[in-house]
Amino acid sequence: MLAALFAALTLGGRWNARLEISQAGGQILAGQASGGDSTAESRTFQVLEKKGNARTAEYDFVNFNQDRLWISYRITEADLKGYEQAYGYDPKVAGELRRRRDAALGGAYRSAVASRRSQSQLDAAADAIRDEHDRKLREYLAARGFNLESGGVTRIDMPAMVRRNGPQVKPLAEVFDRIAIAHGYGSMDITGAVLSFAQTAVRHREPDAAYEGRNTGGILPPLTAVIQGWGDCDTKTALVSSILSNWPQMRMIGVSVPGHYLMGVLQIPGKRDLFVEYQGLKYVLLEPSGPAWLPPGRVADETLAQLNAGDGVSLHPFF
Repeated sequence: MLAALFAALTLGGRWNARLEISQAGGQILAGQASGGDSTAESRTFQVLEKKGNARTAEYDFVNFNQDRLWISYRITEADLKGYEQAYGYDPKVAGELRRRRDAALGGAYRSAVASRRSQSQLDAAADAIRDEHDRKLREYLAARGFNLESGGVTRIDMPAMVRRNGPQVKPLAEVFDRIAIAHGYGSMDITGAVLSFAQTAVRHREPDAAYEGRNTGGILPPLTAVIQGWGDCDTKTALVSSILSNWPQMRMIGVSVPGHYLMGVLQIPGKRDLFVEYQGLKYVLLEPSGPAWLPPGRVADETLAQLNAGDGVSLHPFF
């Protein structure tokens, strides 16, 4: 049995969101022909400038309903620098933590030999030192936007990035809300406006693994992407999700497939919308990467093939 819930969300204007709850569990894919207007990017422009002690970014682009939209964002150089320095970890810090661990392990060994402790006592002391190192490294990485996984692998914490950046991008959310009021947009219209902005107005480009001396995992934080005017699939997904998170009841998930990242929004799917089901709820898929112009519910052919194959697909609830 299906139950439909309707909620009005307010951020200046009204956002009509529809939620569907299903008893079915697991992950289900509904077919949707992919494709899109790959020329949409050519109908956009961006003006990125540094004026005095501030940076400005202006974008002109076309929404999926053919409305031409314009947005502008400004941030001081000092605020941008502080914002960017809060993300990404310094390999030197991680290296120093390892050196302290190794020094402690050496000290534990020498102490065990001098006091003639048993091997089991030495092993217990060494395990405690390694556990303490892992705890400190995990705490440091978490504060910088990363998870420490098994095998010492570091990975971007996308849900944490979205939650952290929601308040930071609120001025952009307010711009989109004013657009929604002016055009009489409903929930998926404004979702489409944010999506088309990321797909076509923000250029597609792969970031380096490091940015200004910090390991960023090959992703730019949302405001940096807006000011720089470019980003990849991870970067654009974080940007779209962070903007949309300013509507309090918006529910989203990240969708990871091998070598690619996209997202879903909690919404009753249209007849031919592609969606994933997570914990009994249907999330309509969004493909923020671009430059293809793909409205909510449609993804690139390669993404669709990977989703249908199912190998290496994982879902990450943002809220």
